[in-house]
Amino acid sequence: MYWANFLHIYQPPTQTEEGVRKAAGQCYRKLVDILSHNQCTRITLNINASLTEQLDRYGMQDVIQGLRRLAERGQVEMTASAMYHPILPLLPRSEMVRQIKLNTEVNRKYFGDAYKPSGFFPPEMCYSKDVAHIVAELGYRWIIIDEISINGRLGNAPCDKIYHINGLKDFYAFFRERSSSRKITQGTYQDVNGFIQSLGERTKRHEYLLTGSNGEAYGCQRPGLDKLLSDIYKSRAIGTCTVSDLMIAFKHMESVDPLSSSDNASEEEMAMGAPYRNWLDMGNEMHRLQWQLANLAIDAISGLQDESAQFRYARNLLDQGLYSDQFRSASCRPVWDPDIIERGARMMVECIRTVKEKLPKDVLDQAQELYGEIKNKALQWQYSGEVDRRRE
Repeated sequence: MYWANFLHIYQPPTQTEEGVRKAAGQCYRKLVDILSHNQCTRITLNINASLTEQLDRYGMQDVIQGLRRLAERGQVEMTASAMYHPILPLLPRSEMVRQIKLNTEVNRKYFGDAYKPSGFFPPEMCYSKDVAHIVAELGYRWIIIDEISINGRLGNAPCDKIYHINGLKDFYAFFRERSSSRKITQGTYQDVNGFIQSLGERTKRHEYLLTGSNGEAYGCQRPGLDKLLSDIYKSRAIGTCTVSDLMIAFKHMESVDPLSSSDNASEEEMAMGAPYRNWLDMGNEMHRLQWQLANLAIDAISGLQDESAQFRYARNLLDQGLYSDQFRSASCRPVWDPDIIERGARMMVECIRTVKEKLPKDVLDQAQELYGEIKNKALQWQYSGEVDRRRE
């Protein structure tokens, strides 16, 4: 049996230096150390370039260099992704391409030739046909998404075959096994034996287990989980591999048309055609206002052709402001954070204000009005009990 363990590490662009240092100390350095001491272990890793920049900015180049060494000796396969962790299917094509290209450019700056991804990780595993076509056009060979994308139901993750996406030449989808991924990161397994026993007869067959989770779970979000990971790797009870290795080890291929999906969409949501409800819920007035403001900023910036420092500043505010956290923080599923909601909206308004001289006057007025509505509705929800009602 092969175990392809995919890890994704990321910090929002608004994260404080203290927060990044905490994650580095409790997680990132431990992951580098675990892999360095288990040289037969191979994993696939995504690090969003926004985090790479933060690590450099705050003087944690040792994490960058540690990951680079692991990639150079073949233990870590890095994937491509989107710079500031936006929900790609909800963006116009031009913004999708921009975020992907920015991510590659910045990571290549820090990791050099060690950064040569052949696969792609869409933030929150949010998938659509448009995303697949863009990723394939940009030269990547595969994409990792959740198993529910196969047919809208859970429990069907493949374990002995590879899937080719219909209509795309030499482009493949790898499906994360959701149940096993969650059991690992939720601390279900107390030790190595518990993990191995849960796999049963699978360990004796020519199969694979593809798990995917936030790397921060190992030591940061769940203290002690890094030790379990280290113990599993030390035991060598299961052979580890990268996602790309699976294409060599498994020759049986089938075609598939994955459904639009995300890493935690439920079967009910898939049946409703609403796979992105954490970030765009049609019944969530806060989401409606947030996306009105975001699209206003996108339209304003995309219509400008400018190389000035002022425009670059505005463009960077928009890039960062599209990060997924501000929308998820308004979902009440169960996340609710009015500070992140307000901060994201403020970035959009500041983006428009920076280039207001080049825009019709009413654009800034509309942005400020939407910003006020978002702030007022956040206060209303906070103190009226609406947040609790939605969580229930």
